[in-house]
Amino acid sequence: MGRERYNYQVSRAGAKPASQRIVVALLVLAGLTLLVLSRTQHPTLLNLRVHMLDMLRPVMTLISQPVTASRKLVTSTGEVLDTAEENRRLRGENETLRHWQSVAQALKAENDALRKLMQYQPVEAVSYITARVIGQSPSSFGQFLTVNAGKAEGVSEFQPVIDSFGLVGRAVEVGEHTSRVMLLSDVASRVPVIMGHGRQRAILSGAGNGLLRLSFLSSEEEIPLGEPVVTTQEGDLIPGGIKVGSVFKRDGNGYLVKPLRPLSQAEYIRIIVSKPRVANPPSVAPTAPLSATILP
Repeated sequence: MGRERYNYQVSRAGAKPASQRIVVALLVLAGLTLLVLSRTQHPTLLNLRVHMLDMLRPVMTLISQPVTASRKLVTSTGEVLDTAEENRRLRGENETLRHWQSVAQALKAENDALRKLMQYQPVEAVSYITARVIGQSPSSFGQFLTVNAGKAEGVSEFQPVIDSFGLVGRAVEVGEHTSRVMLLSDVASRVPVIMGHGRQRAILSGAGNGLLRLSFLSSEEEIPLGEPVVTTQEGDLIPGGIKVGSVFKRDGNGYLVKPLRPLSQAEYIRIIVSKPRVANPPSVAPTAPLSATILP
């Protein structure tokens, strides 16, 4: 009798009402129907989906606000940290710049004092006459250029001629509207120069083959290959500091210098026109703006 009641109670507890089974069946059927409509891209389902999205948009916007706010907070925090790191880096750079500024001011004051002590005369202000190369010498020994600028444009004999790379030569024959320029590589060319690092002085002459040769060196110290060569103001004919080339190699007759580029390839040149010195110039003269006359 007791066992039969026990079994009856268990079977009653495991049974489900008929209404629940019907609801489950309807949900399964609705799910299958929606799945089939979705796979077939039925217009009814598409319209329903659009309407549902329109209805749920306020809710979705409300739900997404905390996420958006959290994302903005994380971004702002990262920007604040980056700004702090950049500020630390900029402070370090400012400290370095202040240090070098004080060093530069001290060196400038020392340089001014030394210039006054040596009665240093600064390089005179110069202007430029830009001209075009209209002819070249065919000779392998006499290397000259002809340019379309002469006395009428302000050119005088022995004025230095440069291009965008450095010193090219000097004007040796000046006509009314044309001039003949002797290149540095001509065998008759002589220019005082100084080594860029070793500060050895020498006379630069043409080797006749596009190269230049150093002679009358101020010391017997060995010059390393690649040493830059620039002009010096000795003779007061050419401003100092104009690039010429670099030490190319050493042979039995001394050192050869290679120009920055083949001198005969110049198409446009600039003739340096010196201005008269100002009486009693200051210890440090301001740099005058460069003026140029462009010739067709």
